[in-house]
Amino acid sequence: MYSILKVSKQKVLYICIYLIFVMTAFSWSTEFKDYPVTEDCLKQAQKEGKLHIYDWAEWWPEEIYTNFEKKYKIKIIRDNYASDDEYVAKFKLNPNSPYDIMLPSTRGMIQLKALGILKELNKKWLPNAVHYLPEENKKVWYDLENKYGIPTDRFFYGYAYNTKYVDVNDPRIGSWALLYEGREFKGRITMLDEMFVVIGNGLKYLGYSYNSDNEQELMQVRDLLTKQKPLVMAYESWPKRLVLEEEAWLSNCWVGDSYYYSKELNTIRGVLPKEGTEYGTDPLVIPKGAPHPAAAHLWINYIMSPKVNTKLIMGIGYSPNHKASQEMVSENFKKWPGTIPSKDYLEKCEVINAKAMTGRGLEVRSEIWEELKK
Repeated sequence: MYSILKVSKQKVLYICIYLIFVMTAFSWSTEFKDYPVTEDCLKQAQKEGKLHIYDWAEWWPEEIYTNFEKKYKIKIIRDNYASDDEYVAKFKLNPNSPYDIMLPSTRGMIQLKALGILKELNKKWLPNAVHYLPEENKKVWYDLENKYGIPTDRFFYGYAYNTKYVDVNDPRIGSWALLYEGREFKGRITMLDEMFVVIGNGLKYLGYSYNSDNEQELMQVRDLLTKQKPLVMAYESWPKRLVLEEEAWLSNCWVGDSYYYSKELNTIRGVLPKEGTEYGTDPLVIPKGAPHPAAAHLWINYIMSPKVNTKLIMGIGYSPNHKASQEMVSENFKKWPGTIPSKDYLEKCEVINAKAMTGRGLEVRSEIWEELKK
C-alpha cells in the first residue's frame, strides 16, 4: 500500500512539473517579441548621432524620448507645432526643412505627400512595423502598403465634459447635440481650431457625410455653426489649461485628449458621439530633407516595439493600432470611450478624403471657416 501511494505521489509530482513546463512554454510562445533593426541601420544611426523631431507639444510621455536617448546614445532635438495647418505651411515654404521625423495627422500626411515632401520608407529597417501593423492599414487609400508612413495609433473626434457643471443625466450626452444645443453653457465651450473637423462634426450631427461636397448640406452646417458661435469661448486645438482650470466645461477634442484630461481632473468624462465622427491615424513619416534617415528609421522601429507602443497608447488614451498593444493595454483602459470602438460604431465613421479636401468641397469649407472666424 505504501509503495502504491509513493508511486502515485511521484506521478502527481511529475504531472505538476509537466503542466508548469507547458504553461511556461505557452507564455513564452505568446509573448510579443521586440524585433531589432538590422546592424547596418543601427551602426549608421549611431554614427549620425542625432534625431530632429517635429511633432505635437506636451502629448507623448516624455520618458519615451529620454529612454530612446539612453538606449541608443542618440541626441533628440525637438520642435513643436500646434496645428496641421502650421506644419503644412512650413513645408510649403521650405520643402527641404531639415527634420528627420514628423507626426502628422491623416489629413496632414495627405497634404505633405501631395507636396512631394515625404521620403519612401525602408521596410528592411522597420521589422517591428512589418510584424505588428494590422493588415487593414495597408489598404488605406492615401498610403497603400504604408510606403510613406507607419501609423502609431487610431484617433477619433468627440468631446470632453466636466461633471461638476454638466449634469451626467443630460439626455444630450452621447450626441453632438450637447455642443450645439447647450445654450446654458454659453462662453464655456471650446471647439477645435481645425476647419475640416469643426465642419465635419456639424455634417455628422445633421446626418450627412463627413466628406460632403454638397453645397446645400454645407450651408446648413454654416447656419448651425453661426448659431453656435456665441456659445464658443475659443477655437483652440490644445485647450488643456482652459479645461483643467475649469474655465471650459465642454471641449471638442480628440477622444484621447479627454482621457488625458481625466488623469489630471477626475471630473472629466469623454464622449464618442453616437452619430459618428472622423477617424484616422497619426503616422510617423520621414521628410525628404532628413539629415539623419537611419536614426529616423530606428525611432520608428522603437515606437513600434510592443512595450513602447503600449506605454505610448496608455499615455495618450488613443486607440491602439498595433497587434500587440491591442492585447497588452489594461482592461480599465479599454473601457474609456474611443479606445476600442465596436465594428458597428466604426461603420458610422469616415476617413477624410478628396471630396472634402479639393474642389468645391474645399472652397465652400474655406468660405464657411473664414466667415466663422471673423
